[in-house]
Order: sequence, then structure tokens, then C-alpha cells
Amino acid sequence: MTVVATIQDVRDFALAKHEGQVRRHDGKPYISHLDGVASILREHGYTAPEVIAAAFLHDTLEKTDTTLEELIEKFGMVVAELVFWLTDTEQGSRDARALEAAWRLSRAPWNAKLIKLADIIDNVTAIIMCNPDFGPTFLDEKRLQLKKMAEVESSRLLRLPLFQKAAIVTESASL
Repeated sequence: MTVVATIQDVRDFALAKHEGQVRRHDGKPYISHLDGVASILREHGYTAPEVIAAAFLHDTLEKTDTTLEELIEKFGMVVAELVFWLTDTEQGSRDARALEAAWRLSRAPWNAKLIKLADIIDNVTAIIMCNPDFGPTFLDEKRLQLKKMAEVESSRLLRLPLFQKAAIVTESASL
């Protein structure tokens, strides 16, 4: 199923779904995070419509009442699948969830990994600046995700400027 939706349609959908939500760590409207992720991807040359669309939608399944069926119907299978791979559904202790998420992301499609890298970059600044108590836990979890993705993708990922930036921001974040 191919659905034609503009990026503005996708952003408007995400804005409506996240209406009233603010980022936990900095109190900004949630759309600022989604705009940030899409912007980081564009800055690194990733402009494919399905990648930018999934960037705007990457948190809808876990943070709103959106269903996978709804994403398929409105935006097509490719976008919905990317969002699916980016959705945290793990159960158990925080450590178990972090490891399961790292395993999931390590096996995710390439474009989902790109979105996750941009997500990490965008989140690091807000969390480190606004929630330093949670910072070390967050950074450890993101470093684990990067490590597991690199184990699967090897040099293909390691030489990617987007990956390098995510690695740098997670390593150099000051707490």
C-alpha cells in the first residue's frame, strides 16, 4: 500500500497526536523534539520522504493513542514499519528493557537506525541540561544502543557522520 502524504501532512498529524504533550526534560512542546530529529536528519543529507515522515512519527505508537493500523492507512507500510522498529515495547526491569531495545535497534532496518541516531542526538542535550540526575542512566542506555548497532553494521555505520556525532555527544556530554 502506497499512500501519498506530504511531510506537512505528517507533521500536522504528529502535532495533533502529541497535542498538549511537553518534553519531560525541558518542558518544551513535544513537537520541538520531532522537529529536531527531522532537522538533524536533513542536516546530514537524509531527505527521503519516508525517513522524514517516520522521524515525525517515531514516538506516536508509544506516546499517543495512535495504532499501527492507523499509520499504515494514513502513511503506508514503509513509514509504519520504520515507526514500528523505533517503538519501545520492552518489558521488565530498566536494565532488561535497555538491553532488549539495543538488540531490537541493532537489527532494525538502516533507515530506522538513522532516525534513532538523530533521536539520540536531539535528546542528549535536553536531558543533560535539564535532568542531570537521569543523564548518566540515559547516556549508558544510548551508548549500549550505539554499541549494538555498530556490532551488527560494522564499518558501514562507524564511518557514518551521523553515527559519529551520536557517539561524540553521548561520550562528551558533561554532567
